[in-house]
Order: sequence, then structure tokens, then C-alpha cells
Amino acid sequence: MVTDALYNFTSPAGRECTVAAARFAAVNPSSTALVLGCGSGAGAVVLAKEFRSKALAVDSRDGLAREAVKYCEKEGVSHLVTVADSYSFEKISKSDEPFDLIIAEGGYLTSVSRTLFFENLSKRLALRGWAAFSDKIYTSLQIPSTIQKIFGKKDEEILNEEFYRDLIKEAGLDLQYIGLVPASGWDNYYAHMARRLTDMNGYYGDQTVKKALHKEINQFYKLDCLRHLGYLFCIVRKN
Repeated sequence: MVTDALYNFTSPAGRECTVAAARFAAVNPSSTALVLGCGSGAGAVVLAKEFRSKALAVDSRDGLAREAVKYCEKEGVSHLVTVADSYSFEKISKSDEPFDLIIAEGGYLTSVSRTLFFENLSKRLALRGWAAFSDKIYTSLQIPSTIQKIFGKKDEEILNEEFYRDLIKEAGLDLQYIGLVPASGWDNYYAHMARRLTDMNGYYGDQTVKKALHKEINQFYKLDCLRHLGYLFCIVRKN
């Protein structure tokens, strides 16, 4: 069931997840946050509007950084949010200020970025800093091949909760919260994606993106994918 008609996050982990991470981290006007895979800027705007925090929002997907800039201007927080279309998370400079909160929004973690993210997370966090991330996982042992064709092979891109628990432990981070996004989060996300299918320009205007999204939305409901899929959301703290 769609519960938020104004949903504009680019994954099922929406506003509530961003607010929860900010609450855990006690984000305030003196805080600095990094939002990786920011999409059109929804999460960064929440941090700036509701917590008056400064934020660096990053997304390398074509056109999304420009959307984020416009959204921040529309919401009156462009003085608090810096938007970039590239940011080398793994290149650590001693002169760079650490972040009090780092959020990797849905879609940011891939087979390549996932390793770099966890290897460098502690280095980019302030002392006792916080981080939050979300990703698709499989929640059952037997995954139909039709679902794997859409969302990825079980042992490659789509992982499970145990895998992420191990990654967190290996990175020397303290797990504070782990849970699955409710079904309404998926509905809100796919309703938003369905609206974006009408875009003529930018990231969602690309015909390859449109085709993939249309197929994913259709198959998600047709195959009752929530029997096998979940959207994991985690909050961790630097020791």
C-alpha cells in the first residue's frame, strides 16, 4: 500500500530511515553529514531542513546531481547542502574533515563500492561517528530463477543479512540497529519510480533505465517477490 504520495527517495529506504539515522547520531546544526547515492537530494534535504545539519550529497548517475541542486534550492537549504556528481570515498586526505554521519542510500552499494565503503568508513567518520546504509537482500534459501534474472544472482549482487553482519564486524564497527524496510516502503518507492518513467531527460529519461525499471516493477508484484526479497537497513557506530 502506498502510504506517502510525495515519496521521492530512490530506494525503499526512505525518509524514516534517514531520520532514524540522524536521531541515533544526534545530528544538530554543528554536525556534518555525507550522503552517498543521494539521488535527487531527498535525504540531504531532510538532514538540512529538520536538523539544520550541513551535508555533502553525492550521486554520479547522469543528471541526478543537477536534480539534487534544484531540489535543495526549492526547499531553501542550498546554503547547507553541497552537491557533487563525483566523490572519491576511498581517497582519504588528512586535511579532510571527518563526518559525524555517513549515509549510503539504496543503490549506492555495489560489488565494487561495497568493498571500498567498508574498508574506508572508519577513516571518514569522526570519533564515535555514525553511519547508515541500505541494500537489497534475499531472505529465503531457495530463490526462483525468474526473480534472480531481475534482481541478481543470489551469490553475486544480492546478498543476505549474515553477509552484512560479517562485513560490519570485520570493519570494526558497532551494530546499533538492523531491520527490514516495511512493504509500504517498496510500494512508495515503486510508485515514485512509475512516475519517473514519464521523464524525457536525465537519468530516468534514458530508455535503458526505463526498460529495466518497467520490467522490475511489473515482475516485483507479478512474482510476489517479497516472499524472497527484503530491503535491509542498518545503523552502525565507529568504536
